[in-house]
Amino acid sequence: MAFPRETEAQIRRAALDICQEQIRKVLDAVRELTNMVSDFSESSYKGVDEHLSKITKLKEETVEQKRLLLGELAESGMLLLNREDFLRLAVQIGEIADYCEGAAYRIAYISRRDMKINDDIRASLFNMSRNVLKTVTNLRETLFSLAYSRQRALDLARNVEIAEYVVDELFRETEVKIIDSKMDCSSIIILKELAQFLEDIADKAEDAIDSTRILALGV
Repeated sequence: MAFPRETEAQIRRAALDICQEQIRKVLDAVRELTNMVSDFSESSYKGVDEHLSKITKLKEETVEQKRLLLGELAESGMLLLNREDFLRLAVQIGEIADYCEGAAYRIAYISRRDMKINDDIRASLFNMSRNVLKTVTNLRETLFSLAYSRQRALDLARNVEIAEYVVDELFRETEVKIIDSKMDCSSIIILKELAQFLEDIADKAEDAIDSTRILALGV
């Protein structure tokens, strides 16, 4: 039995809409995390609980978007041939929100312990977070361009890789600064975890861009 092409196109459009809403919420979470790291870089913890609460709420909303996509794909049956590609993308986007929450909890822990951290490390972590935000922003632009031009999406995908490479370089520099610092072991461990979560966000954005490329080739 042959199904109308417009039916498959409608399902694909619906799945893409859900993924776009999911990345929008994830980008909001990364922005909130960047604001949190900005406060942290200035040794200000006044709004730490508010930042953490917003990030947690946005993460929950991304989970709901993934559930919506699962429902959409379940109803479509085998009509959508690249349904697994959409699902993989949604999982990868959702993991970015998980890493955001993990980083936010590390900053909250630092604030409650009132850890003494030198300004250079604080500034390095903020620089990382700004470039992480750029990476995820580029991912969002790429995913949204998929709706009107597959070639445009493929062109924009390169920007994610470039931004992710910058984050990798900053992570290596920041990690060395943390290890070489004169801080106690617990401070070094928590700061290394924070830096790792920031890098993980950028890495996962790069994974998601690979899935977006697959969708662009298959749309």
